Amino acid sequence: MEGLPIELIPTKTQAPSARFTGNDKKILFYSAYDPMRDAARWAEGIEISGPTNAVVLGAGLGYHLLTLFQRHGGNLRYIAVVERDPRILRLAFSTIDLCRVIVHPGTIWIAGEDPKKIPDRLQEARTDLILHNCKILTHKPSADCFEEYYAQAHKAILDALTYDEINLRTTFESQGRNQFNVYMNVPAVFRGYALKDCEGMLKGYPAIVSAAGPSLDKNIHLLHDIEDRAALLIVDTAQNTFKKHGLQADMVATADPTPLNFSHFERIDSLGDAFLAFHPEVNRQIPFKFLHHPYLLPLFDHDSTFLDFLFDAQNVYGVVTRAMNVGHIAFNLARHLGCAPIVLVGFDYAFPKHGGATHAADAAVSRSVDKMEDDGTVRIGGKEGKAMAESGTMTLVPGYYGDSVPTTAPFQQYIKALEKDIAECDFEVIDATEGGAFFEGSIRMPLSEAMEKTLRQTGVKKIFDEFRQKKKHPDLNWILGRLQDCQDHLVKNREHCAELGKTLR
Repeated sequence: MEGLPIELIPTKTQAPSARFTGNDKKILFYSAYDPMRDAARWAEGIEISGPTNAVVLGAGLGYHLLTLFQRHGGNLRYIAVVERDPRILRLAFSTIDLCRVIVHPGTIWIAGEDPKKIPDRLQEARTDLILHNCKILTHKPSADCFEEYYAQAHKAILDALTYDEINLRTTFESQGRNQFNVYMNVPAVFRGYALKDCEGMLKGYPAIVSAAGPSLDKNIHLLHDIEDRAALLIVDTAQNTFKKHGLQADMVATADPTPLNFSHFERIDSLGDAFLAFHPEVNRQIPFKFLHHPYLLPLFDHDSTFLDFLFDAQNVYGVVTRAMNVGHIAFNLARHLGCAPIVLVGFDYAFPKHGGATHAADAAVSRSVDKMEDDGTVRIGGKEGKAMAESGTMTLVPGYYGDSVPTTAPFQQYIKALEKDIAECDFEVIDATEGGAFFEGSIRMPLSEAMEKTLRQTGVKKIFDEFRQKKKHPDLNWILGRLQDCQDHLVKNREHCAELGKTLR
């Protein structure tokens, strides 16, 4: 193959080895004496004692893949082989017999892929990688050939697995509660508006999306100057702060299924003209308290299977992309409305390095944060009736002002997930948080400057008023009939499970 940066070399055992000659480097892939024995030493250094998944960085000539199967094949579930240069992988296939690896049902070959896209190529296996352990194994000579590529691939895979683990753990811990919330929230969903009716309605207008980070206290007073020139979407945690400043949001987003989330609404007696944009799994006390609020907007997503059965959600009501936290959900909702650009406020996703607060001062869950210690430990104070004091090691991430700021593992994943969506936007995302973490792909700008740049024409209020006239009026008897179908189905399944249980005794 013309221009191939690798050459085969003969060995004492007749099994060819290979030498990489690209990038002004000369790197031997395996021993020039006995490549198989060299690869066997690599496999012997790997401890696998039960069902395990493996991601191998670097294909080489494949000897190390064969020895991995010889030593641990009985325990391997998925094995993903990542190779920077497809021509090297092709040479491996044409040089040695890799049938055992190829025919394994869990083998995934990834060659020449952008490191950032590798997690997407692993999509079918990612849940299994979390449930049954995953080892990221590096073929060092391959990594030495393309150091930056394999370092980026390793980081992208590790970040994806961390993201999946947090999501999966949350799902397992909350599954019963979340399902119960969905059932209890059906009346509020029934009374709600449809996402399809507001899709793209604010095209040509910007949105200001506010989370409740401590930086919100710096610049929230500037939002009085919006004056009908932008949609204002806020998270539930920020409500008390907005109430204190006499600011009325267009939409309040809420999603957390835990009882603690209700604390953000304890001091809120009326939502005014704001839409309560709620995830169907949100803590049931919230929709119940505002069941007769005239403007409810259920945030169906592609995972709302039960509600799709009841309401034909995807076809009739429309869906919005699910996210890991309520700030990101509000961001996705602004995109759904067609807003551009989007201005972020209070999106800290990190803590002050020298101490301060977890949230804006008036947020119900705001707590004190001590100065970060030399070993990375950060102590967060308690709040009576809300949370106990805690401490733990945090990671430093790039900060808004070019410094480094401490953040938690979940917050790191929130940052990466939002950065991924920002990269997909074909418009500017302006971060006017003025503190906290830096979001790659965003434009950092003081809020006053961002508002001066983006707020041009009025008319947002009129568009929301027109949307208010489009409330859905679903057939109650249809919904009740579907619920009865669900009950009958569950009863039959319970009887079926009982019969199966008898046969297993």
